[in-house]
Amino acid sequence: MKQFKHFTANSNEKIYMIVHRHWFNIFRQYIPIILLLTFTTIVIIILLVLTTNEESAINNSSFNNSILYLIGIAVYLIAWIYGFFIWVDYHLDIWIVTSSRIVNIEQKGFFSRTVSELDYSHIQDVTSDIEGILHTALNYGDVNIQTAGTHGHFIFRNIPKPEKMKTLVMHLHRQALTKKTHPTYTQKEKEIQKND
Repeated sequence: MKQFKHFTANSNEKIYMIVHRHWFNIFRQYIPIILLLTFTTIVIIILLVLTTNEESAINNSSFNNSILYLIGIAVYLIAWIYGFFIWVDYHLDIWIVTSSRIVNIEQKGFFSRTVSELDYSHIQDVTSDIEGILHTALNYGDVNIQTAGTHGHFIFRNIPKPEKMKTLVMHLHRQALTKKTHPTYTQKEKEIQKND
C-alpha cells in the first residue's frame, strides 16, 4: 500500500483494500502460450534432428537450419510480447476501496487507461457471484455494484474473496448513508451551500 500513500484525496481518507484479479485468471491466460512454446520447441528439435541426419532425404543445409531458428525466434518473440501484455493488463487493473469511495483503474492495452470513481452514497445494490467448481474451490468471482442514476454499475471481475469485498462495500455504504443523514453532517452541508 506504500505505492498509494499519496492517492487519498484528503487526510481523513483511508485505503482499506487494493484488489487485483485472482492469480488463477492470469495463469489460465498463460496456458495457451506455454502450450504454443512447448509445441514450437518440440517441432524445431524434431526438424533439426531430421536435417542433421545424414541418411535423411531432407537437404542438410545451414540455410534450412537458419530458417528454423528464425521461425522459432519469431514465435518466441510474439509469445513473449503477448505474455507481457497479459501481465501489464493483470498488474495495472486495480480496484481501490477507500473510506469514502471506490476507484476502478482499468488498463486497456499498453497506452490506454480508464479511471472511474464511485461514491458510496450512490450505491443501490451489491451482489457477489461465484460460479463453477474452480471458482468455488479457489474462492474467486465477481462483485457487481449497481448504482443510481447515470453511473450504471461497477464490476469487480475475477477477484479473490468476493464475499469479503461485498461485505466491506456494504458496510462502507451503510456508514456513508448514516453519515449523510446524521444531523451534524446535514448542518455542515447547509453551511457549505450558504458559503457557495
